Amino acid sequence: MTVKIGLLGLGTVGTGVYKLITSRGGHIKESIGVYPEIKKILVKNLNKPRKVKVEGLLTQNAEEILKDKEIKIVIEAIGGIYPAYEYVKEALFSGKHVITANKELIAQYGEELNEIAGKNRVFLKCEASVGGAIPILHQIDRLKITDEIDFVGGIVNGTTNYILTKMTTEGRSYEEALKEAQQLGYAEANPDYDVKGFDALYKLAILMRKVFNINVPINSIPRKGIDEITTQDLNYSNKWGYKIKLFAWGKKVKDGIFAGVEPILVEENNILSRVNDVNNAIILRGDSFGEYVFVGKGAGELPTGDAVVADLIDILLNYDIKDNLRINLLPIRQGSFTDTFYIRLKLYKEDILGLKKVLKFLKEQRVSIVESSSENGTFAAIVKTKKNVEELIEKLEEITEIKAFFKVLQEDIIEELKLSEFKDFVEVI
Repeated sequence: MTVKIGLLGLGTVGTGVYKLITSRGGHIKESIGVYPEIKKILVKNLNKPRKVKVEGLLTQNAEEILKDKEIKIVIEAIGGIYPAYEYVKEALFSGKHVITANKELIAQYGEELNEIAGKNRVFLKCEASVGGAIPILHQIDRLKITDEIDFVGGIVNGTTNYILTKMTTEGRSYEEALKEAQQLGYAEANPDYDVKGFDALYKLAILMRKVFNINVPINSIPRKGIDEITTQDLNYSNKWGYKIKLFAWGKKVKDGIFAGVEPILVEENNILSRVNDVNNAIILRGDSFGEYVFVGKGAGELPTGDAVVADLIDILLNYDIKDNLRINLLPIRQGSFTDTFYIRLKLYKEDILGLKKVLKFLKEQRVSIVESSSENGTFAAIVKTKKNVEELIEKLEEITEIKAFFKVLQEDIIEELKLSEFKDFVEVI
C-alpha cells in the first residue's frame, strides 16, 4: 500500500523531511506495511538550487496539492502564519491529514485547526513544533492518562542556547556569538524572533495548551529575550557557580497559571546547565511520576524532520491518544517558580551612601543575600525573599537603578536534578 504525500515548502525543515522520507521509505514499508511517497512539493522558486533531487515534483501552485484527491497527507513546512494558515485549513476541510512544525501557527490557531480536524475526522499533528527531535507532545499525552502535570518548562530555543553557550564557555561577546549562529544557519539575518524570546513564547503556548488544557493569549505571557544579557551578568553568574539559560515555563496554581519566557540562572550541578549548543531540554512535573527531563537536539533539518516523520508514522498506523477537547481559558497571573533572584544595580562610583541605602532597604524587607559583589559602581547579588517580588522591585527602583533582574532555578523547584543523583533522565538524541 502506498500513501501519497504533499509537501509544502522545501527549506531547512522541508529538505530534512524529504531526505528522511525518501531514504527511509522502504524501511517504513517493511515495518508497518505502508510506503510513504511524496507526490508534489510546493516551492516559491522552481529554479533555485536544491540540496536534494526533486525532478518532476516541484510546483508553485498550492492547489496541485490541496485539490489532489490522491494526496492523503499534507506536511506544512513553510513557517509563519500566512499563507500556511489558509493552506492547512483548506487541507483539513478537504479531508487530508496535516503535519506541521509551525509553532507560531499552532500557538495562535491550534484550537481552531484542531476543531476543524476533528469535524473532518482527520489528524492534525505538530510534534516538531516544540523541542526538535524530542517527542515531548507524545510523552505528555501518555503521562496525562494517569497523572496530573502541574509544571512544564525548559530550554526550548536552540539558537539562543547556542549563543549563550558560546558566550559562557568561549568568552564570546553577544554580537560575536550571534554572528557565528547566523553563519551556521541557526539564526536568521533578523534574529529577533529567537533572541527576543518569540520562538520560545510560541512553543510555551503549545506546551501549556497540551499540558494544562488551556488557551492563553500570546501577548499575556511575560517575555524577555537574551539580547540584554551583558558580559557582567555572565561573569557574576560564572563566579558564583551558575549558568544563564533562556527558560520558558508554566506553573499551574489554584486560580490560574504562572508563566513566562526569560533568562534565568541555573546552578552548575543542575542537569540543565549541561544542556549546551542547540540542544533543548523540557521538564515535566507530575503528582505521581515526579520529574522527567527530556533532552535532544532542538534545531537543524534532520532533528526537526525526524519529529515530522514520527508524526507521519503515527498517522500511517492510525494511532492516536485522543486529546482532551475541553479547553479552558485561564488567566496568566503574576507569579514565580522561585524565591531566589539575581539582581545587578547601577551605583554611582564611590557612592558608599547609595550602597548602604540599598543594603538597609534589603534588610528592612527581610531579603537575605546569598552572594554579592560591589565594584566599579555596580552592585550584584543573588537574593532570597518571601515577599511579592514585583512589589519589591518597584520599591527598589525608587532608590537605585536596576540594570538586570533574573530568576534563579533552585534545587527544590526541580527535585533530584543533580548529575550525581539524577534518576529519571530521558535522553533523546
